[in-house]
Amino acid sequence: MGDRRWARSDDWVGSEIEDSFVMVNIDSGKYVALNPTATAVWEALASPSDQATIERALCDTFEVSPEDCHRSVSALLGQMYDLQLVSQV
Repeated sequence: MGDRRWARSDDWVGSEIEDSFVMVNIDSGKYVALNPTATAVWEALASPSDQATIERALCDTFEVSPEDCHRSVSALLGQMYDLQLVSQV
């Protein structure tokens, strides 16, 4: 997954509500609430990015080792892909 470029899906809109970033799919009506880490990944995808760029942004934001960040971002991008929040470009 490391060299793939990722982009946000245009089908989702979101807003911060209390401690979560809540997103709704405008076509299906499905919704998800993103935790702070997932929100940081979403924000890092303001423009299409590769995984290494996303990981650097998260390491700058959170106190996390590069190894833990890599594992977490890999898993999170997989989950976001399954939910159709992101796509590979």
